[in-house]
Amino acid sequence: MSSSSFIALQEASVKYPTGSGEAQKALSNVTLLIEPGEWVTVAGPNGSGKSTLAGVLLGTYRLTEGRVVKKENIDIRGVLQHPEAQHIGDTAAEEFAFALNDRHLSKEEFTQMQKQALLRAGLELSPETPLNSLSGGQKQLVNIATALATAPDMLVLDEPTAMLDPAAREQVLRAVRQAHLQGTAVVWITHRLEEAVYASRIVAFRKGEIAFDGTPETFFYGEKTSSPVSDSETPCERVGLDPPFVVQTALHLRKKGYDLASRPLSHDDLAKAVSRLCP
Repeated sequence: MSSSSFIALQEASVKYPTGSGEAQKALSNVTLLIEPGEWVTVAGPNGSGKSTLAGVLLGTYRLTEGRVVKKENIDIRGVLQHPEAQHIGDTAAEEFAFALNDRHLSKEEFTQMQKQALLRAGLELSPETPLNSLSGGQKQLVNIATALATAPDMLVLDEPTAMLDPAAREQVLRAVRQAHLQGTAVVWITHRLEEAVYASRIVAFRKGEIAFDGTPETFFYGEKTSSPVSDSETPCERVGLDPPFVVQTALHLRKKGYDLASRPLSHDDLAKAVSRLCP
């Protein structure tokens, strides 16, 4: 582990018992570094080890082999796939009180901080609203607001938008993007590959092992070659995932003979690349 790294997994494995009596590896000999300021998108098919990785990073899963090394006094917060799994209080206010109990805030400061955090996550509700009266998506937004309120060093989000509608997903992405721009390292675990637009790095898992670790452009388009058209599989395809619509469109254009000057990841990137084709 380098002196600057936030967290390092060293040949880390997690095994689960099975009905047959043989242990199944959810993670297998994983070595991974997370650096300050990174946005790492973790991708992979169902059962590839993504959620197990989240549990290891957050300290809720114990390794059966290998080591986890964390920087001293690092503040890591997480948002899990199932919102009820991490609720401690009965209201949003109680969730904030637990998350911020070491901040020694005045009543006025605490009230203002939780109000701002809820608004950043796109929620306009009283912090005293019972959590059991909220929808699954609203509960998830409360969890995200609580995590953001602490301004953590690192934020681990396991399928954070799985229960949200498109508008709420965009709100969450904006809020996490803002935290990232303010210095929070982000580990974003998702099956929605269109959410990788902000990633500085993609780590893809397959059968509990790291199958790819590199830039989003290389993951979706493969290594740069002298030819604009390539019939070889991209790392995304080799992992068994379908690239997002923007990438599919760009690859289709290239196969049709249109030489895009860039490798777009967002709709804006694609629009700019296509506009350059026009005389």
